[in-house]
Amino acid sequence: MTDLVCDLERDFPICHLRVRGTLGYATAPELRAAILKVLTDQPDVILVDVSGLDVEDDITLTAFAALVRQGGAAGVSVVLHGAPPALAAQLDTMAVTREVPTFATREEALAAHARRPAPTRAQIDLAPDLDATAGARHLVDRCCALWGVGEVADDAALIVTELVANAVQHARTSCTVTVTLRERYLHLAVRDGSPRPPRRVTADSDLESGRGMLIVEGIAIAWGVVDTLGGKVVWATLRPRRGR
Repeated sequence: MTDLVCDLERDFPICHLRVRGTLGYATAPELRAAILKVLTDQPDVILVDVSGLDVEDDITLTAFAALVRQGGAAGVSVVLHGAPPALAAQLDTMAVTREVPTFATREEALAAHARRPAPTRAQIDLAPDLDATAGARHLVDRCCALWGVGEVADDAALIVTELVANAVQHARTSCTVTVTLRERYLHLAVRDGSPRPPRRVTADSDLESGRGMLIVEGIAIAWGVVDTLGGKVVWATLRPRRGR
């Protein structure tokens, strides 16, 4: 089998992704796209079943480490389970297991996840009007106060204002704002109904139209855009000084 098939089973807040086929230079982007799409749902953890995975070139296994780092920036754990002996040896040889939590079975992965503190989450749906940014700021301010991370409240409010303003002005659709506090990160995500990427300042653009994303880049420790069915999610992450 030379193709890579990624089957998703959603059991929110846990997502199960079964990867079957051959991982190689040609198919690694399919793995990345599948996990990035799952990240937009902001699950607590993505359990990746690799029991049916073959590897064309060992170096492509480092894609899992990159995805774990991306998941960490988004506040979502990514773990592997079910690797047969040959694959487990390859993961160890490439030092992937130093960064990627790996378990023998799905049950062991679930048990390890159950021992971790659950995240705190809040969400609001907003219409594409001038009141949207105020509603988003109110949600963020309230969450930061309730969750004891007031030290990042101003930065979080500024980021969410820019993300929602981008959705209102350029996507021109309703949007959903999700605020999630995990062990080390405060994660902000805005989902809208337009596939167009957020406006950014470029050499041939005016400063005002793209200044919002410059602000986000300057404040967040990480941010990104993931395409979804019928739209996109723009997310950004902050690290509270005190943690949880």
